[in-house]
Amino acid sequence: MLEEVRNGAVFAFLNHLDFFSKIRNMPYSLVKGAALSKQCYGNESERRYNDIDLLVPKAFLGDLENHLLQMGFHSRPSSMKDYRLERILCLSSSHQIIPYVRTIGNQSIVIDVNFDIFWGEYEGKKINMEQFLADAIEMDIYGTKVKTLPPLKAMVQLVLHHYKDMNSIFLLATRNTIRSEMFKDIYFLLKNNIEDISVQNLLRISKEYEIIPYVFYVLFYTKQIFGDSFLLEYLEAFRTPEGEKLLNAYGLCKKERKEWTVDFRTRLESNDLNDYIEGYLTERDRRKIQLNKQIFMGG
Repeated sequence: MLEEVRNGAVFAFLNHLDFFSKIRNMPYSLVKGAALSKQCYGNESERRYNDIDLLVPKAFLGDLENHLLQMGFHSRPSSMKDYRLERILCLSSSHQIIPYVRTIGNQSIVIDVNFDIFWGEYEGKKINMEQFLADAIEMDIYGTKVKTLPPLKAMVQLVLHHYKDMNSIFLLATRNTIRSEMFKDIYFLLKNNIEDISVQNLLRISKEYEIIPYVFYVLFYTKQIFGDSFLLEYLEAFRTPEGEKLLNAYGLCKKERKEWTVDFRTRLESNDLNDYIEGYLTERDRRKIQLNKQIFMGG
């Protein structure tokens, strides 16, 4: 209940600032968080979340950031030299920029700005974000009108987000990013939007975006947890040798990919995933982890 009050207050405050009205004509979508909660479970408050996630094409970052600055939001303080370097690294090697924050009393509102649904290490076909966001739908969140992705594209974004979380060496080393809740979101987004996210529709868009192995990977582990037989049709439609090779591996590109030494259940129940990868990290991996800590964790 307290979480619902807090999240409702955050949207009320953003509505008071006319934030979503001011960016209405911009191609953007609210992703994850409250929008995903409503698509998965029918209400804004079922999922727990700590920030507001926006997806916007890279070409519109400047416009969005100007709105945020005018409303009193600021990115994490850095020296000008460090900030410029971090900015360049975010734009060239990541999918997001440094978060924007506004503190009100003892509460901070954090807005994560994403400009891609793929990770920085991604080596495959890129997706045009303006086209991806072109059919965004309007949704009411705590009385605030926002734009979000239609269910099929919400599934694409969620699959790629979860694949990234389960395979990023930086995230595995610093956070417990393999959690049962992530598969719950996949399961209920699919089950409660089965016509929009039919096997045929999901296969069609996955072929277009060339993401079939990643969809198989995430659905495979969703089936491991929920065991629902309706998932079998999806698994058989998406099964490929490349997807099966990913199942016991981690790392977001071929040059950093490694084999897990523990099974999926152990990963899922672990309190410290770094214990299972630390001994296998290369010097390059360690430098990458440290750089990401500097940019996204402040040290």
